[in-house]
Amino acid sequence: MAKSYLLIITHSTDDQDRANSAIALAVSLISDGADVALFFTFDGALLAKKGVAETVAGRNFTPVRELFPMLLEANIPLYLCAACAKTYGIAEADLVPGVKIITLPTLAREMPSRETITL
Repeated sequence: MAKSYLLIITHSTDDQDRANSAIALAVSLISDGADVALFFTFDGALLAKKGVAETVAGRNFTPVRELFPMLLEANIPLYLCAACAKTYGIAEADLVPGVKIITLPTLAREMPSRETITL
């Protein structure tokens, strides 16, 4: 059975190195056969918005614009914090395909079955 992870991604355009490393880690885990889910919160919520991932490029990493499609192809759970969606003005129509807006109680139900890492 593959190990399960929940990556809580807290950065995007505010800290491109951290955002890029988080996405790179997610892709690496998936490539190694891990069961991965992503939760976008705080500034990381912007990665759930169409067009933002393409603008993030950390130093010394493969740019997010090249990595993000791998996440989408893997068809992993992609969650956006409902409160953050409101804070950043991200509507359902703005979402990257496959992203689901969820509340914290819903996230809490996902956490016991996964190792949780905040990035």
